[in-house]
Amino acid sequence: MGGNVPALQLAAILGLAAAVVAMLLVTQTKHRVSWPGWLVPAVACVLMVAWTILAIVVEGPTAFWSLYTESLWGIQVWYDRLMSVTAAFFLLQNRARAAGLTSEVWVLLVIFTGSMGLLVMLAQTVYLERKQVE
Repeated sequence: MGGNVPALQLAAILGLAAAVVAMLLVTQTKHRVSWPGWLVPAVACVLMVAWTILAIVVEGPTAFWSLYTESLWGIQVWYDRLMSVTAAFFLLQNRARAAGLTSEVWVLLVIFTGSMGLLVMLAQTVYLERKQVE
């Protein structure tokens, strides 16, 4: 995929822009939104799954590993990813349990799928919380 470097750089920049916009919107939300909030993590998960499938088809299911293990920056990014997902799971798991989810099942999904499992867990938690309020 060496010929697609500018396209991949654009994809990385667009991903950063989407994350920045999402975080800024969250900071501006003072009240509970009236539309189904669980759709945001659900749609993000669907997009991430689609991108993951594309990467697996084009580059193989284990191609990511060399990115993390062949440089100090790779290891740094790997640890950052692990810490971020662990912190997010730590913050979400009490809400998820209170909403009726079983943490043991969800931790396995998050361990094996990373942010995709975390997004599904978040979507399910928000959905169940909304359902309890209605």
